[in-house]
Amino acid sequence: MSSTDAPFLLETRGLRRTYPSVVALDDVDIALPRGTCIGLVGKNGAGKSTLIKVLAGAVSPDAGQIVVDGAPADISSPRAAQELGLTFVHQHMVGVPDLSVAENIEMGQGFPRRGGTFVNWRGLRERALEALARLNSEIDPRAQLSSLSVADQRMVMIAHALAKDARLLVLDEPTASLTESEIAVLHGVVRNLVAAGVTVLYVSHRLEEIFSICQSVVVMRDGRVVGGAKTAELDREGLVSLITGPLPDDPDADRPIRTGHPAAGEELLRVEGLAGDAVAGASLTLRRGEVLGLAGLVGAGRTELCRLIFGADKARAGTIAVHGEQRQIRSPRQAIAAGIVLMPEERHTQGVVGGFSVRENITLPSLSRFRRNRAVGVSSRRRERDAARRHIDALAIKTPSAETTTTNLSGGNQQKVVLAKWLERDADVFILDEPTHGIDVQGKAEIYTLIEGLVARGCGVILVSSEFSEIVRLCDRALVMSEGRLVGELAGDELTEHHIVDACFAARERQVA
Repeated sequence: MSSTDAPFLLETRGLRRTYPSVVALDDVDIALPRGTCIGLVGKNGAGKSTLIKVLAGAVSPDAGQIVVDGAPADISSPRAAQELGLTFVHQHMVGVPDLSVAENIEMGQGFPRRGGTFVNWRGLRERALEALARLNSEIDPRAQLSSLSVADQRMVMIAHALAKDARLLVLDEPTASLTESEIAVLHGVVRNLVAAGVTVLYVSHRLEEIFSICQSVVVMRDGRVVGGAKTAELDREGLVSLITGPLPDDPDADRPIRTGHPAAGEELLRVEGLAGDAVAGASLTLRRGEVLGLAGLVGAGRTELCRLIFGADKARAGTIAVHGEQRQIRSPRQAIAAGIVLMPEERHTQGVVGGFSVRENITLPSLSRFRRNRAVGVSSRRRERDAARRHIDALAIKTPSAETTTTNLSGGNQQKVVLAKWLERDADVFILDEPTHGIDVQGKAEIYTLIEGLVARGCGVILVSSEFSEIVRLCDRALVMSEGRLVGELAGDELTEHHIVDACFAARERQVA
């Protein structure tokens, strides 16, 4: 069968990819016709990014087959994908900051040469200008990539994809950080490419974009393809229902599960107008004995807001008050002194010191407490061991001893070590950013119990989770974020997965309109 006879440009048949405790792709079948724009949508963790990585040759499937032009294709590397005409603009930009715009656009294409040896810099810039012209962009090809705004850097990455002889163009959240005029230009480029016979797979949380430029849509949920249809035959409510899944038969199944939360008490934390590079004027309150959820889709700004509250990133505006007293928090040290602590999303690089023992990690933020006396700045190893053992027992940390290197523990037990070091500081406000990410079912249950323990102690907890079921299960209230803004609050009977997803997508649509 020739490439022109094959009914689809690309198909996947039974793709499966697993990670420890997670099935990222579960028997995924999709078919991409030539010269169409197909939307790919789903909640966080639906499997979209893993599917894209498999198509790009960055990740190998455990089972299944990719078919291009009607024949099985071996896409075992990014170069193999490129040779088949498969090009990608990933959600997280992968340019080289220290190189010029022209070098980033032409990277992987083979720079033009003079005499077969020296780079033809004028020719390189001219080729880059041609790619940028397709986007109606006036970015200087001589500029260093790092000197550009985030939006302009994204346009450069799109130009890089267009510079290749693309037959399939995969755009993963391409309009993040783009202005309305830039989005309109990109949509025009997509339409022109489709008219020229290019297939476009368009991944977006903005449903308005899906209905605007896609002829059909594929919906993923929990690693599976759960639906697909022509966009002309769908409405917004129908698409949201496909994304969230059917409502449970049990009317109480999607409601908050209370496991003994005391009534919220005094106000612990008040944030007003907090703004940073990826957060615009966020305001919230947290009370003693309360679990406050932060929900949102990828790129909503949840982690960035947590880092601003913790002083890990510099705030441009806003105030933070603890126990009713305004505090200056410009560093994690000041946040810790105020009783605010953070369990970061990247626990391996930011939560623990991998080469340190369990004891050293638990006592590291509180070393002054373990000094032998005020005159000697040396910690008592015995007192450190006693404190570490107390937390190991209280949190049921599975470790051979307090002197075991932390990297030798499971993910769940590493999270417990992070929690233990902050319990040793007697903190009041615990910010937990994706505390169960990459943790097995038993580990998750143990983390849930620890969160309930914090609430029982009278602490306040801010919980960030991409698993909206966790928000529903554990939180008294949830704030919904979208593109750096707090756009809604859910509590009581309104706090359901369906309402969270609906609020997330509705906010994206309002911001595009």
